[in-house]
Amino acid sequence: MKKRILLLFTMVLGSVSLGCYGMDPITIEWQSLRPETAQNPITLPDLSDEERLQLQRVFTLMQSSGLQDTDRIALIKKQLKSKGIDVDELLELRRLYIQAQKKSAEAITTAFDGKNVRIPGFLVPIEFSDAMVTTDFLLVPVAGACIHMPPPPANQIVRISFPEGYEVKNVQYPVWVEGVIASSVKSEDVYIVDGTSNITMGYSLNASKVVDYEEF
Repeated sequence: MKKRILLLFTMVLGSVSLGCYGMDPITIEWQSLRPETAQNPITLPDLSDEERLQLQRVFTLMQSSGLQDTDRIALIKKQLKSKGIDVDELLELRRLYIQAQKKSAEAITTAFDGKNVRIPGFLVPIEFSDAMVTTDFLLVPVAGACIHMPPPPANQIVRISFPEGYEVKNVQYPVWVEGVIASSVKSEDVYIVDGTSNITMGYSLNASKVVDYEEF
């Protein structure tokens, strides 16, 4: 009887420890990680190219504290005011618009939390265990993102942990990554190619497998 109870306990414990790793991974697309969000409630007015240029000049001059720059700002504001454009109101509207866009970019889904998934993408190495063997990297949907181009929105970046290590052949080649994913927006200073960058990412994934894309 004791042996039967011990065997049953071992089986239950084994099934719990396997958890998500014992299940076939769910293949997900990048669009699935970008939830539907409401349209930006802030609408920016239509401006001519010259008006946009003048507004940019004001924004640039505001970074300076020189008296001459203050006079130039006042002059541009006066010129735009004559056209019915309030520079201060427009700059505040711009700030709110950017804030709303940032919030939308950081919207994430919890639909896959704790699930074993498979996702394709391009890697951006941030930590190495050996020459060209990366143990931590960012997975992104577009080759060159974060390296030759600005980083994508947070909900299009997955931070991968793979202690076993993956030998990087070419960051222009896609890979498949399997593992348990979790949603959590966080920013981190990471070293990429030629310096440290502060990257905001929406997901993390503990990888159980990383293979070249053509192997699937």
